[in-house]
Amino acid sequence: MGTSVRTQRARRVHDLVGTEPRLGYGPASMDTVDGRGRKSKPQPRVLIVGAGAVGQVYGFFLQRGGAIVDVLARPRQKEELAEGAILYKMKGKRGREPMVFQPSIVHTDPRTTTEVQYDQVWLCVSSTALEKGLDGGGLDVVLEHAGSATVVVLQNGLHIPAMLAPHVAERQVVSGGIMMVSYQAPLIEGEVDQPGVAFYIPGPQPFTGRDAKRVVQLLEAGDCRAEEVDDARTTMAFSSATLMPTITALEGAGWEFSKLRHGPWAKLASAAATEARDVVAAETGKSAPAALNLVVSPTLKVVSMLAPIFAPFEVEIYLKYHFTKVHDQTVLLIDDYIARAERLGTANEALTTLRTKVFG
Repeated sequence: MGTSVRTQRARRVHDLVGTEPRLGYGPASMDTVDGRGRKSKPQPRVLIVGAGAVGQVYGFFLQRGGAIVDVLARPRQKEELAEGAILYKMKGKRGREPMVFQPSIVHTDPRTTTEVQYDQVWLCVSSTALEKGLDGGGLDVVLEHAGSATVVVLQNGLHIPAMLAPHVAERQVVSGGIMMVSYQAPLIEGEVDQPGVAFYIPGPQPFTGRDAKRVVQLLEAGDCRAEEVDDARTTMAFSSATLMPTITALEGAGWEFSKLRHGPWAKLASAAATEARDVVAAETGKSAPAALNLVVSPTLKVVSMLAPIFAPFEVEIYLKYHFTKVHDQTVLLIDDYIARAERLGTANEALTTLRTKVFG
C-alpha cells in the first residue's frame, strides 16, 4: 500500500471516528516516575495472538483500560492495524457506533514477540489454529518466551488443557469465555460506511485463574463487563457441548431456522447436545448448568423464531458466515465428543448420526 493511500485511509478513519485512538507506550516492567520523583503503576503490556474479530475487540477494551497492546497478526493485516482498525459497537438492529483500535506494535513474525516482555498473552485464535500454532506454527515460540506472563485461554474444548500443558504452567493460565458476537462488517449491504469489525457484548466476560482478577480489572477499566467466576473452563465446556451439535444441525438444515424447526434437525440437535453434555459431565465430574438442560427440541424451535427478531444483527447470515469459517473447529469438537463417549461408554448415537448426516 503506497504512502498516499495509507494517508488517505488514516484520514478516513479519523474522520469516521472523530478522535485519535488512546494509546500508551513504555516497557511493562518499569515504573513511571514524574518530575517530583513519585512513582506510578506501570502500564501492563498485553500481546493479542490473533487479530481477527475477537482479538481486535478485546485489544480495544484492554487498551482503553490502560494497557499497552501489541498484536501478532497475519502479514496482510499489518497495514490496516498499523493505521487503525475500525470497530463498530452494535446499537440496535441498524445502529453502529464507530471506534478505532490501533495497536502499539503489529508483529507478523512470532519470533519478534520474544523481544518484548509481556504481562498478559491472549490466545484469540480458533482451537484448530491453536493446535497448529503449538505444533511448530509459531505459538510454541511465543509461549516458550512468555516468561511469567499470564496466558489467557479462550478456547473451550476438553482437549485444550492437555494441549497447552507442555507449553505453559497451569498457574499462569486464566481460562475465559467469549461472551460476544463479532464479525467482519458489512455482513449485509449498507450496514456500515467503511469495512470493520462489528461487535455485540450481551453479558460479562467470565474468567477463572490465579490472575483472573487482574484480567477482569483491566477489561472493566476499559468499560467491558467482566467477572471472576469459579470455573469458567467447565462452564464454557458445557456451553460448547450444547452449541456445537446445534450449529451442526443448523448446517444440516442449510443454515435456515425454518428448516431447523420443521425438519428432524431440532430433535436430533437436542439429543446430540444431551450426549455431549454427558461427556463433559463424565470428564469433569460436574453437572451441567440447569439452564442448559432446558435446551430441548421445543426450546430450540422457539429460540430460532425469536433470535432474528431481537438480536441486533442478522442471525442466520452471521451463523453461516462465522461457522463456515471455523468449520474445522466444529468437526474437531464433534469428533472429540464421539471419541470420548466411546472411551467412557456413554451414549453417542445421536452425535454419530448427526455427524454422518452433516459431515459424511
